[in-house]
Amino acid sequence: MDKASPVSAPPDYAQSYAWAVNESGGPNRIADVFYIHPTTFLSQEWNQSLADAAAQTWTRVSVVDRQLSAFSDCCRRIMPWYRQASTRAFAERDGRGAAAYDLAYGDVRAAFRHYLANSNHGRPFILAGHSQGALLGLRLLHDEIASTPAARRLVAAYLPGIGIPAGALPASIPVCRHPAQTRCAISWNSFTPHAETSAWAERAQRDYGLPGRDRHIICINPLTFKASQPAAAASAAKGWLPVAARDAQPLPIAIGAVSASCKNGVLRVTTTSPAPAPIPGGILHMHDIALFWGDIATNARLRVRAFHGARR
Repeated sequence: MDKASPVSAPPDYAQSYAWAVNESGGPNRIADVFYIHPTTFLSQEWNQSLADAAAQTWTRVSVVDRQLSAFSDCCRRIMPWYRQASTRAFAERDGRGAAAYDLAYGDVRAAFRHYLANSNHGRPFILAGHSQGALLGLRLLHDEIASTPAARRLVAAYLPGIGIPAGALPASIPVCRHPAQTRCAISWNSFTPHAETSAWAERAQRDYGLPGRDRHIICINPLTFKASQPAAAASAAKGWLPVAARDAQPLPIAIGAVSASCKNGVLRVTTTSPAPAPIPGGILHMHDIALFWGDIATNARLRVRAFHGARR
């Protein structure tokens, strides 16, 4: 029998418990990042209860430390807790799975509205998210940012971890095609060099594409952030965060250890030792951010500076 999930009440974003990270300032951080975390609730239930301490602990370790930290230098970091859809909802995205994503999105939208009304104070912001966070971020772009006053403050949207067809972006928020471009969106999906990706691409186009719009999946190489430069050697890589063994000391950032190339909407990645473990099928989804941690940090600083320069 399908047992109903013990979903908690909606978060009250006026309260501190509803935020994983909610920073108030910083001398050199002249923008914000609103970050939507990926799926960290591995369950047969549909949505995470905010009382689930284990899921929140894992989110802090896997997201705050390995993803959100890439934006620490450029931006005041804002990351809400939300009643995320589970891995089951991803596997069964029709019916109750779709409803689980709708519930998660309702929380994220409420958090974003609270942030704009109470914390933004006219500051430029980056929208960022990975996997489920990227999917919900794409919905925010359409519903809450494009064609609103907030669009004028959007530095860029970093949305890796889902296959986003170019035509799925709002018409007023194009693909970022060069490293300093602003008010645009970036995405990529990491695979090993010989992974079979045709079924993945077909599903992404089916799930996220819009009728009559461009179906080509966005792939901007985060080693270059240039659409005109889809491939880069490891010498360009500014640093990835290797995964340490459980209870071991953190490993140092590995510089010059990743090469990558966009091919047919997929980012083909090669790393030197210690190589990240792919999901079966050659999928490097779990490492979409960490593989390019230093590159993202550098690019986010560049875009924030470019945004401020354009406003002068």
